[in-house]
Amino acid sequence: MFEFLAQNFAVAGGVLAAIPVLLHMLRRTPAVRMPFSLVRFLSPTLPKTTRRSRIENWPLMLLRILAVSLIALAFSRPFQRIAVTQDSAAPAGRRIAILLDSSASMRRDGIAESLLLQFREQTAALQPADILSVSSFAQTTRTLLTADEWRQTDPASRTALLQRVEQQWQPDWTATHLDSAMLEAAEEVSRERLGESSDAASVIVITDFQEGSRLDALRSSAWPDGVRLELRPVKPEQSGNRGLSLAEDQKSGRVRVRVTASGDAPSGACTLQPFDSQGKPVGNPIPLDIAPGQRRTAAMPEATENQPQIAGVELLGDPHPFDNVVDLPLQQQKTRRILHAGSTDANDEESMRYYLQRVFDGQEAEPLELLDLVTADGMPIPPPADSKLVLLTDTIPASLAPTLTQIADQGGIILAAIKSAEMASSISSLLPAGLQWTEAEVKDYAIMTATNSESQLLAPFADARFSDFSSIRFWHYRKIEGLPQDNSVQVLARFDSGSPAILEIRTPGGGRIFLLTSGWNPDDSQLALSSRFPPLLLQVVRIAFPAEAASQLHDAGTTLNITELTQEKQWRLQRPDGTTAADQSSQDATILLNEPGRWILTEETPDGPRASSLLVTVAASESRTEPLPEGQLQALGMAPDVAVVRTNDAEKQTTDNNAEMDAQELESQQKYWRYLLLAGMACLLLESVLAAATERKQAAAI
Repeated sequence: MFEFLAQNFAVAGGVLAAIPVLLHMLRRTPAVRMPFSLVRFLSPTLPKTTRRSRIENWPLMLLRILAVSLIALAFSRPFQRIAVTQDSAAPAGRRIAILLDSSASMRRDGIAESLLLQFREQTAALQPADILSVSSFAQTTRTLLTADEWRQTDPASRTALLQRVEQQWQPDWTATHLDSAMLEAAEEVSRERLGESSDAASVIVITDFQEGSRLDALRSSAWPDGVRLELRPVKPEQSGNRGLSLAEDQKSGRVRVRVTASGDAPSGACTLQPFDSQGKPVGNPIPLDIAPGQRRTAAMPEATENQPQIAGVELLGDPHPFDNVVDLPLQQQKTRRILHAGSTDANDEESMRYYLQRVFDGQEAEPLELLDLVTADGMPIPPPADSKLVLLTDTIPASLAPTLTQIADQGGIILAAIKSAEMASSISSLLPAGLQWTEAEVKDYAIMTATNSESQLLAPFADARFSDFSSIRFWHYRKIEGLPQDNSVQVLARFDSGSPAILEIRTPGGGRIFLLTSGWNPDDSQLALSSRFPPLLLQVVRIAFPAEAASQLHDAGTTLNITELTQEKQWRLQRPDGTTAADQSSQDATILLNEPGRWILTEETPDGPRASSLLVTVAASESRTEPLPEGQLQALGMAPDVAVVRTNDAEKQTTDNNAEMDAQELESQQKYWRYLLLAGMACLLLESVLAAATERKQAAAI
């Protein structure tokens, strides 16, 4: 059966085909004019016409009708839909990677069902020659089905593999690192492309594509050539979300909670309900009115004799409860006192103290107080008895050195940024004997090229993405010679000249001294202006206060080193449900906080058992559940023909477009219009010949 690409030409051809019939049936004038001499002097009159009652030349009319019809049909571009065998239509095979979002926002009602339904639709469209791999992603990516498993399984038995994937996929409590998951999958399929067509390598991402998804890496990383990205957003049964997170007011010392409403959240009031350690409501509910896209904070009431201490708070009136509960500190967190010896002017941009103050002031969840050990006129101040951390940024008075030695011998931590050779001489009593300090000769600038990521100080930079310090320029640094050849001194980082940049010295009393052979003041380096400076300082704080560090707030998915939790030999970490997460017999050196709630760390100390809490919450980014705009990927630099967002409406439009493209492709292959146009021209030629013959015949008959 034939179809037409331009049906209007076919209709027009049917209308035009009637014109020859009308012309043959309309009025006509006498065919022959006969002159008479007798009527030459009469006035001329118009000849009378007569109506045809019959068609005189049927072949001529039929040829004209046929010519008009054939030409009109040629312009309508007819084609015939034919069945194509699978072997000839299917490509050699495609390499497809499907990514399933398993972040905390996927715990909303109805969204998991939508994801699995979309997954079944995508796998149902696979051809036997296609190669598939499936992974789930949140903060990290987990492989659910490898390409090798798919290849080695008979096509008739692959349904069992897909069912296994559906059973293994489960949303967790971590944040959405969408960028790293897409880049990893794209690199994988790029290496295993099965053909040269535009869809030979594809990454299909099934996600809620919410505002809190991390996409920054797409801006700075190149997308592999020849890999197509197809994003298929899924939606929950009900849009909108309000999330709860923990905040702390340093000025008042009161615990506060923050409510965040997504941009598509409904307007109206919600309620905060505090509860005790048994989960029972405590006190009166706290009403809170919040508009879409806003954030509001509320202070929790303090414990009194008539009211037990509040262990947590729950947000009521929200359709998605996955981020509506936070646990609160059972005891007010102690402020950590950090001692400092150096400049006392916190507003002097040329001093190192200026940058220390700004890093510590920005830690709302970890109250940090910076105390000066030396007054503005150079007088030392006796430090508190329980001091654990001292920062040295300038030459110290000789009377302060014994106090610092005592802190180090009692297991304390000292961080010294050597500003000059004179400063190094002032703290020589803290350091191994025989060290020699000189000012290094730097031609333009020096860079830090070799770091020991296995050390505890540089552990935050163990990831390859953060371990590169080469972008930080050092204008001046001090060379050190005479280092002892034993385990008491370890070089953690070096400059490009090979000279030590960061050293760790262990004292006999269990303390540690970290030496930076260059300062972070602008005259010495750009270290204080880099993004690695705050994590470096905070890591020193965690080393000095391991017990307090364990009681700070963490996002679900955080990985902690055991040495960050405790230094005791006997310890036990308990999950929020009461089961044991790890103890001293654990083989792993790290602990993954993979669910929200209150984790309890119990330690056996010389003074008896000590318990502390690790408060784990859902990442605040997961509460921003409003969908990102479809053009977000293009805004990050991805080409429109490479990254495509497929919504339900877009899917229908794409199907219609594909059907139209298939029809055009069939018509371009068959090209029946050529034959119709030739036949129409032949009819016109034959009509001309026949008309001329008829006219000659009529003329001869006169």
